[in-house]
Amino acid sequence: MSDRPDLREARRMLPLVMAIAGLGVLTFTLIAPALPDLADELGVSRATIGWIQGVVAMPGVFLALFIGYFYDRAGRRVVVMVSLLLFGLAGTAGFFARSFWPMVAVRAIQGIGTSGILAMGIVVIGDLFPAGASRRWALGLNTAAMTVTGLVAPIVGGALAEVDPFAPFLVFSAAIPLAWFARRLPGAPAGGMHQPPIRHVGDAFASLRSGGRLADFLGLLPFALVWMVVFAGLGSTATPLFLEDEFGASSSLRGLIQAFLAVGSTTGALIAARAAGRFGVSRVFSAGFGLIGVGFALVAAAPALPFVAAGLAVIGFGSGITFPLLQDFVASAVPDAYRGAAVGIFVTAVRVGQSFGPVAGSTMAVTPGARISFTGAAAGSLVIMLVWQPIRRAANRRMTDGHRRGGP
Repeated sequence: MSDRPDLREARRMLPLVMAIAGLGVLTFTLIAPALPDLADELGVSRATIGWIQGVVAMPGVFLALFIGYFYDRAGRRVVVMVSLLLFGLAGTAGFFARSFWPMVAVRAIQGIGTSGILAMGIVVIGDLFPAGASRRWALGLNTAAMTVTGLVAPIVGGALAEVDPFAPFLVFSAAIPLAWFARRLPGAPAGGMHQPPIRHVGDAFASLRSGGRLADFLGLLPFALVWMVVFAGLGSTATPLFLEDEFGASSSLRGLIQAFLAVGSTTGALIAARAAGRFGVSRVFSAGFGLIGVGFALVAAAPALPFVAAGLAVIGFGSGITFPLLQDFVASAVPDAYRGAAVGIFVTAVRVGQSFGPVAGSTMAVTPGARISFTGAAAGSLVIMLVWQPIRRAANRRMTDGHRRGGP
C-alpha cells in the first residue's frame, strides 16, 4: 500500500490483529473436547457429531473468495467488523441451540464470520509489514497467537463442558466488543478498486503469472486442502473420540491432551522465520512434513496418554514451522491491490479441507478406526516429504515452457 505505516506503528497494531486471528481459532478448538458430550446431549452418533465442526467451515468454501474481493474493495476494516459481529452473535447462540439442526444452523452462520476473520491476518499483516524478514516475523507471531489460543481453548472448553456441554459457546461473545477495536485496522488499498469480482480475480492470476509465481501458488492450494482434511479431521476431531474410546479420558483431560497440538505449533511458529533464514524455506518445508509424519506415527502406536500428547506436540511443531511460510508466500505473491483476492483463494482451499475434515475424521474414528487412520496420515506425510520438491520443479518447468509458447 502506498500509505503503509512505519514499522513502529505496524508493531503497535499487531496485537489487535493477533487477538482477532486468535478468535477465529476458537471456532474449532474450543468445542472439540465437548464433542462426545454434545453427541449425547443432541441425541446423535459419534460419527454424526463431526458435522458440528465441519459445517462451520462450509460457508468459507463458497464465500472466502468473495470476502477476499471485499477486502480489496470495501476495505479490511469494514469486513473484519462485520465478520466479528456475525461470529460473536451466532457463536453465542450455540449455547441456546439444544437440538441438532438448530445447532448446525447457528454454526453455519458463525462460519460466515469465521471466514472473514481467518483471512484477516495474512491480508492485514501484508499491508502493515514490508516483504521479507519483518513480514515473516509478524506472520510467525500471528500464527503463534492463534496456536496459543489453540492451546488454551481446549483446556477452557473441556473445563466448561464439565459444567454444561453447551457452556463453551458463551466464550464466542468476546468477539462482539472486539469489533469496536477493529476500527483501527487499515481500510481499502490505495487507488480504490472497483472491478467486478471475476475480473479482479483474473487480474490477480495474471499478476501471479507475470511474477513467475503461478505454479507455486496453484501447487499450495491442493496441499492446503489435503492437509486441513487431515489436521481438522484427525488432529482436532478424531483425537478426542480416540481419547475417550481408547483411554476413557474425561472432557477436561481430553482438552489438556489436545492442547499439546498447540504447544508444538506455537513453538514451531515462533522459530519459523529464523529457521527459514538459516536453512532455507525448502528444507524447512521438508522437515515440517517429516515431523508431521513422525507425530502421527506416535499417536497411532500410543500405548498410553503421554505418547498421544507427545505425538500431537510433534504434529503441531511440524505444522507450526510450515504454515507461516505458506502464509508469507500468499501475502507476498501479488501486489497490495490483489492481496485480498489471493488470500481468499487460499482460504477457500483451507475451508474445503476444514469442512470435510471433521466429518471424515469422526467417521474414520469409527471405521476403519483411529489408529489405522493415524497410521495412514503418517505414511502420507512422509511420502509428501519425499516427493513435493520434484513435483514442484516439474510443474514450474512445464508452466514456464507453456507460458513461453503462449499457453496458460
